[in-house]
Amino acid sequence: MEMRLPSFHTFRGVLIDIVTVTFYLETYGCSLNMADSDIMVGRLHKTGAVRVNSPEEADVIIVNTCGVKEPTEDKIVHRLSELSHLSAPVIVAGCLPKISLHRVERAIPDFGAILGPQSIDTLGHIVDRVVRGERGIVCLDSDVTSKLQFYEGPPGSVVCTVPICEGCLGSCTYCAVRLARSTIRSYSIDEIFRVVRRAVHTGYREIRLTAQDAGAFGHDTGESLLELLHSLDSIPGEHMFRLGMFNPDLVADYVHDLLDVMKSPHFFKFFHVPLQSGSDRILRLMARRYRFDEWREIVLTIRNAFPTATIATDIIVGFPGETEDDFAATIDAIEETHPQIVNISKYGDRPGTKAARARNKVDTKVKKERSRRLSRLVHRIVDADRRRWVGWRGYVLVTGHGPKGGIMARTPSYLPVILSEDLEMGSRVPVEIVHAKTTYLVGQSRC
Repeated sequence: MEMRLPSFHTFRGVLIDIVTVTFYLETYGCSLNMADSDIMVGRLHKTGAVRVNSPEEADVIIVNTCGVKEPTEDKIVHRLSELSHLSAPVIVAGCLPKISLHRVERAIPDFGAILGPQSIDTLGHIVDRVVRGERGIVCLDSDVTSKLQFYEGPPGSVVCTVPICEGCLGSCTYCAVRLARSTIRSYSIDEIFRVVRRAVHTGYREIRLTAQDAGAFGHDTGESLLELLHSLDSIPGEHMFRLGMFNPDLVADYVHDLLDVMKSPHFFKFFHVPLQSGSDRILRLMARRYRFDEWREIVLTIRNAFPTATIATDIIVGFPGETEDDFAATIDAIEETHPQIVNISKYGDRPGTKAARARNKVDTKVKKERSRRLSRLVHRIVDADRRRWVGWRGYVLVTGHGPKGGIMARTPSYLPVILSEDLEMGSRVPVEIVHAKTTYLVGQSRC
């Protein structure tokens, strides 16, 4: 593709760009990255740029990257190498440049620009410079303005993801994302309220409130997560919120008040509370700021308030120094608490982390074997939980198309339901659960 430089004409003495810049955007990683991409799109739309569906038809290619795991990094680096052979310049954004900058530079030596995850306001000016022919721009500094001002929800969907803060208060020894996102930076309640209210009025019905750690919201501004949820609950409409992940130590002092707010029908009864290990010894080595008993108390408190709530958690298998006894403690923790979603990761070194320098690494074969054992246990727990839902009747929120056909909906506990009927996106419909799969429920409309 031949690069199209902008051309200009003069109107009342002002140079006006008469060629529209097109951009192609790929996104990798977590929900916070997905929200960042929506913000990038909004930022570029303000410059008059237009998004296209393939890199071959774009004037500039943007890749919003993730660096949380080495396999993801490998996939992104390979993709950057592929894109480097196209004629359009590539801008690499997101977390990976702040985690593995040299690897990004090696993957795509003739890059247009490299940006950090807090450089989205700057993106508008850099796209202009890159389209004009500049190369090798590196900008990893944070913007001073709030990037949330550029937020646009994804088109053609009733689901959107709104960030409430980024960064964290922790110093986990295995995590490189904190090197990219830094310490906590919360958006104001007023700004989040305006964005969410606009999203509701636009037609979004499932609104995901995302963060690296939602429990850290407001620690830098003097506001609180409770105040935020109360404020958002006041927005009228048929929408529902899914609260993002929070670490147990940051909500322990007000968990009962938090659950009181979430009794509102505006909130899915979905709680993502990471554990990482059932062994207190490993939690100390990870520099997690809670112990298993504290995590369990939060989970039991949630279950007492909402018996059918969905509990999601995260487990890292094979952390340096993890013994068979430590892993057995994790197995016992999952058997005791029965979370409905368990995200299992095999430990892998990340650049710049303390754990990467540990000498007592767990053998790869042992990590794989432990991961398989835990996966089998989780499969049994989830399968039994899903079967208990057969015969349930209630209202679900229709949110999209199923990955293998049918219509996707969500129960009040955020469980996925596949329906065969042709239903309006964003509608709430009565259903009966007639069958259960491990990964979803099968429902039948009772309209």
